[in-house]
Amino acid sequence: MRVLKADESEVLDLAFSPDGRALAAAVTADFDGVYLWNLDSAATVPVRLETEGAYRGGLGFSTDNRSLGWLEPAARRVYDRDERVMSRASFEVLRNTHGIAQSPDGARVISQHGLPDYALNGWRPEGDEWVRTWSLSTAELAVESVTLSDDGRLFAMLTRSAVGDRWASNPRRVEVRDAATGALRGVGEYPYTYAEPLLFSPDGRQLVGFNDMTLLVWPVPDVGALGAPRLVRNDSRKQFTALAYHPTGRRLYATSNDTTVHVFDTENWNWVGRFTWHLGRLKAVAVSPDGTLAAAGGDKGDIVIWDVDG
Repeated sequence: MRVLKADESEVLDLAFSPDGRALAAAVTADFDGVYLWNLDSAATVPVRLETEGAYRGGLGFSTDNRSLGWLEPAARRVYDRDERVMSRASFEVLRNTHGIAQSPDGARVISQHGLPDYALNGWRPEGDEWVRTWSLSTAELAVESVTLSDDGRLFAMLTRSAVGDRWASNPRRVEVRDAATGALRGVGEYPYTYAEPLLFSPDGRQLVGFNDMTLLVWPVPDVGALGAPRLVRNDSRKQFTALAYHPTGRRLYATSNDTTVHVFDTENWNWVGRFTWHLGRLKAVAVSPDGTLAAAGGDKGDIVIWDVDG
């Protein structure tokens, strides 16, 4: 077990490099930016990378481990670890977004737009430009919790009708769509009145979310209804705050609004383990691509790394 410190900042997101030898953390509060640690080094002094504007997600490394990138308002920032140089690719076409989701490989971006467009748009890169490949009107639809699958083929979101004076009380549903075309693949029930993040399993065959003290689990068929979610309760009666799959897909790691990380078997959804770290309220969790390490970050800037089993 190893503890890293990101000043007095809340940890928003965590990502391991593909080789598991580096860890990045997006943080806010005392310092708004990204911390980068070389886990091979005995020293724990990180590289501090400042953001321009609020962190918008997409924290991740290139497949060759060389670069680290993340999304900011209307831009993607990339840090070259070899050259120690920062670059910034401006997304002018995304400037009026109020939500952005990006696939881990950076090949797909989905943007949410309010006034005056009211649209959900899909993008792909062509050289230094981003080209819109599809657009869905959201003039009568409220969209939340957009997320892409690991391979970038699918995306999921929560939607509800935005028609009528009291549309905010309309029920939500889960939609799974093709990320290349925007075409609808399946719809599922969502039994709660407010939205939380969604996450695909590594193979894209399962979708999970949480609401307060409950995990929600949907099977994802090739085409067709997802149905009602399976509900898995937190035995500690604490709110779930973040989720991460083991790369095999056989385990789900879930942080709670206390000091614990719960581990669930994703076949039968039995609780199979708990890690208790006295680091304040945990807000982020990640598992290394080789499945040997996990990390969790809290609301005071503490990050714990530990060895795990598959």
